Amino acid sequence: MKTLAFLSLVLLTGCATFGVRDQSLELQIKPLPINRGKPATAKINAPLDADKVIGVVETFGSPQLIFRKSADEGLWYFRGTIPFSPWVKPGVYTVRVAYYEGAAQPRYTEMKVELK
Repeated sequence: MKTLAFLSLVLLTGCATFGVRDQSLELQIKPLPINRGKPATAKINAPLDADKVIGVVETFGSPQLIFRKSADEGLWYFRGTIPFSPWVKPGVYTVRVAYYEGAAQPRYTEMKVELK
């Protein structure tokens, strides 16, 4: 019974709302495909006055990707490297990026990326 309750909680947590999908957001990730062990950059045209911009790869255990503001370029960016790890397998993953502004619901966009 405890196992069933735990699994229900995990499933419901995974279904939590992420906000409102915003078609005006443009997410760019370069280079594609992403290669483990090599750096990649994600950029998004979220408003510069947003409180924060956070991304996540939709897979178990994904860390939050904290974007930084670049006023010079007029966008938010994240640079990072996916390490070689037995837990990170090559495949196609969905990357979701949202921006948060005050008490409003977060606005997000997503795209599929290939990891090699």
